[in-house]
This record gives sequence, C-alpha cells and structure tokens, in this order.
Amino acid sequence: MTASRHICRICNSEDKHPTFIGREMMFGTREEFEYFQCNSCDCLQISNIPNDLSRFYPPEYYSLSLCQTTKRSILKDFLIKQRFRNALFNQGYKINQLISKFIEMPSLRLDEVLPVSQILKHAKIINFDARFLDIGCGSWSTWLEKLNIMGFRKLYGGDPFIKNDVIHNGITIFKNEINDIHGEFDLITMHHSLEHIPNQQKTLISASNLLAPNGVILVRIPIVSSYVWQKYKTKWVEMDAPRHLYLHSRKSIELLGKEAGLELYTSISDALDLEFYGSEQYLREIPLTAPNSYWLNHDNQIFTPEEIDYFKNMARKVNEDNVAGRACFFFKKINKLN
Repeated sequence: MTASRHICRICNSEDKHPTFIGREMMFGTREEFEYFQCNSCDCLQISNIPNDLSRFYPPEYYSLSLCQTTKRSILKDFLIKQRFRNALFNQGYKINQLISKFIEMPSLRLDEVLPVSQILKHAKIINFDARFLDIGCGSWSTWLEKLNIMGFRKLYGGDPFIKNDVIHNGITIFKNEINDIHGEFDLITMHHSLEHIPNQQKTLISASNLLAPNGVILVRIPIVSSYVWQKYKTKWVEMDAPRHLYLHSRKSIELLGKEAGLELYTSISDALDLEFYGSEQYLREIPLTAPNSYWLNHDNQIFTPEEIDYFKNMARKVNEDNVAGRACFFFKKINKLN
C-alpha cells in the first residue's frame, strides 16, 4: 500500500492518504484506477473521476436493459392490495382474513434479502397515497415494480444514462438528472446508485429539496466499514472500479448527510453472498461477466457446494454482526428547532 496527497471530496481533508489500485473486473478489461482512502472520514474514492463515464456503461450493463414484466390480473392486483393494506397499515383485518383463503401474499424482497415491507416501515410510509422516486434506477426499477405489486401507484424514477423515458405498468422513469426532476416525494430511494454519481453533496441536496414534509431518503450503498473490505481489499467485488466512484464508510455517509441538511436516523445491513463469491472470483481472475462466472450462471461449477454454503452463511453473519459490505441508510431533514 502506498500513499499520496489528495483532498477528500467528502470532508475536504487534505492529507497523504493511503492509495489502492482497483481494476475493472465486471467486464474484465482489467484497466487500472487509483483510489485513496481518507484518513479522516475513511471514505474510499477514485483519485480522478474519468471524463467520460458513459464508456463504462455499455448497452449490456445490467441496469440498462428493460426487464420483462408479466401481464397481471386487475382483480388479483386489487385483492393483493387489500392484503397489503392489512399487513402494512393494519387496516381491513376482516377482509384480509377472507381474501387470505384464496390469495396468497407474495413475498417481496429486494435482492432476495431485504423485505420491502421493512423498508416501508422504517421510512414511515402510512398509506397508499405515498409518492416514490427512485434515482439512478436504470431502464427499469425492481423496487418500483414491487411497490406496484403491493398496490402503490405514484411511482417515478430517474436515470440520465437510459436511452429515453420509460412508461410501463403505471411506472414512469425519466431520462433525467435529479436536478431536472420536479415534484414532492414521501420516499426518495437510491438503490446502489449514489456510489456512481460524481457530485455527492449536490445530489443529496437536490434529493432533500424534493422531499415532502416528513419525507425520507433511503441510500443503499456498499460500505468500507465492513468485513469484506478488510478481507479482500481491491479484490472486493463491490469496489467495481471505476463505476463506483465512492465507497463510503459509516462515518462518511453520515457526514455527507449532515452537509446536505439530513439526519441519519437508522440503518440496516443487507449483504448478499455475492460479496463473497464475487470477490473469490476476482481472486481467481474471473470477471463477473465471464462465461464461467457463477454470478452470470449458478450452474457454472467454479465453487464447491461447501463453498457456496459458506458464502451464504458468511453473508448472514456479517448482516447479523453489522459489518456487512452493503447497508441501507435512512435520512430525514434535520429539525432546525432542535
């Protein structure tokens, strides 16, 4: 490990910070990029942001392809909404009891780990009139789609890298920067998008300006305050050079929120087994999209069944111990009366 003088773009600390060399390993170009980790706030960040970020997001990049959605029954959608009305808002108990005999409650999770209902409760969503905005969601938002299944209808997204606006199943995704989005929202989410954005503070300030009274911002990001960063360093799959411009620490993300007038009020660890098998692939020089990648196809047998079990168990453990490489951070506007 070496060190060189940089100014941290999060806390403005100028110092001789430790430096690391990350390689592009999603597509396997192995192009090298220098990162430094701030001695003050611990944020790991790319030393020089590439002038043309778009070249690292080719058409085959996973979030830029439109997901296929199946046609749904209007009646079944209505009945599912009544079930979620009871589960989320404790309303309609009797009708839920009746419907439950005919309609099974779908188990909706993000990345097969985090229950959508848990996010909604932490964000204090109290009814189906809530307005949602998903920033940096690509051509399609799994998050908004799951909300749509639950019965929410005021669903919007924004991403400057998509080809054009997308309107489907009552969900509207704009080809826009956050500064070009207007309206007022009860929950603004950034599901693994903030780490891709050059101007961190400006982005959070813009999001804060779009919040309704009592609105919440959810930021889901990879974090270096984690077991996987300590174990794998530059082989950590979430380093994802150079797309991940910032890999925050718990300290730096809280500081960033404060600078935008936001208070961090709770967080949830939500690591996946990808944290481990993806990093192990990189140790073996196997890119994430290589033909033999386990991420690309779980039928690829580059790991033993025992190793796969280990990866899953480790993901559960780091979540339980709150040292996961991924976490959700919930922000609200700072009460200036306090």
